Amino acid sequence: MKSIYKNLWLLAMLILIASMVTTSCEKEEVSTIEDIGNPRVVYIRSTNPDAADSLLVGAFMGSLIAIVGEDLKYTKELWFNDQQATLNPTYITNTTIIVNVPSTVPKEVNNKIRFVFANGDEMLYDFSVNVPAPVLHSIKSEYVEDGDIAVLKGDFFFEPTTVLFPGGQEGEIVVLDKTELQVRVPAGAEKGAISVQTNFGTVNSDFLFRDDRNIVVNFDDLRHRSWNSPIAHVDAGEGELTPCSGNYTYFKMEGLGAWQWVNELNMMYIAEDGETGRGDVPIFPAGASPNEWGVRFEINVPFEWREIPLEIFFAPFGGDHGRDIPVPLARWRPWEDNGLFQTDGWETVTVPLTEFTEDKDGNSASLDDLSGYTNITIMLFGAADNSTDVLIGLDNVRVVRL
Repeated sequence: MKSIYKNLWLLAMLILIASMVTTSCEKEEVSTIEDIGNPRVVYIRSTNPDAADSLLVGAFMGSLIAIVGEDLKYTKELWFNDQQATLNPTYITNTTIIVNVPSTVPKEVNNKIRFVFANGDEMLYDFSVNVPAPVLHSIKSEYVEDGDIAVLKGDFFFEPTTVLFPGGQEGEIVVLDKTELQVRVPAGAEKGAISVQTNFGTVNSDFLFRDDRNIVVNFDDLRHRSWNSPIAHVDAGEGELTPCSGNYTYFKMEGLGAWQWVNELNMMYIAEDGETGRGDVPIFPAGASPNEWGVRFEINVPFEWREIPLEIFFAPFGGDHGRDIPVPLARWRPWEDNGLFQTDGWETVTVPLTEFTEDKDGNSASLDDLSGYTNITIMLFGAADNSTDVLIGLDNVRVVRL
């Protein structure tokens, strides 16, 4: 019996040794392949059955494609631009390679697929990886001082990215994310469109950086009536907020409750005021439609604003603040969607004129003819269940076409 076990053990060892030798030979044979044939690509197609007849010259990142050709079985590496694809030997035959286009954005773009074969030979094939050009949706604040950080919102921001400000100065990118850029504004930046460039295209902003068109009051050379909300004179070190663009006004009060009319919570521009007004000149250009225009300003809210709306309304020349005429107004409640509204510094906001939907008593109303309005008022006033301490900064009140 011992002899039988001994013989079986010897037989197993011989089989194991033979298997190791065979495997070693196979590895040696693969690693020393010299004749890989004449590999070539005939065409590339989608693996989607509905689009299988369509030949591809490019594909989006992550797409599954079929490379069809000859003598492809010895392919060991595939590179799309400078990004290596993951190969599954199961999906490699002599005539077909099925592979996903890499999902990583290339830094160096040559629009080629590079094949690396078992014997070290390489082959290039024209093929582009389709990466969308950048999209620029908005800017956190249209007014940012030189040296401060501008926050751009959009999509498809990929390295390397260049941001050019009006005047041609390049901004320093502090944070780069696919959907957000934080950029230091260069010295000497001017008013105009911002340009974002990547390897895959260029986009110019629809908004204008430091847009000063149709500004009604900026609290510098264009001021509001002095007995309303105070002006923070930046050069004198006044105010509790980092400035947006020079001087600004602010609403500040401890223990504000419902329906408290307080002059310091009231930004009122009166055209007929000889010291600050520009006379009987309408705020809106001739022919402006309420469906196409809005009020825009920069706002800074460092506290948790949970109630009491911001009322915005116009008045004709000689109509003072206009609330008693009455005129249609907007009650802006930015805290309604999320329960509170709070900003991290200055933000640009727009209130469309289509939101001017009621009079002072809550009755339905709407703006019609804009040609007679020369005055504007923005005030914190309305219903509240609780009292709260408020601090709200405002700057660059203007009207804009949406």
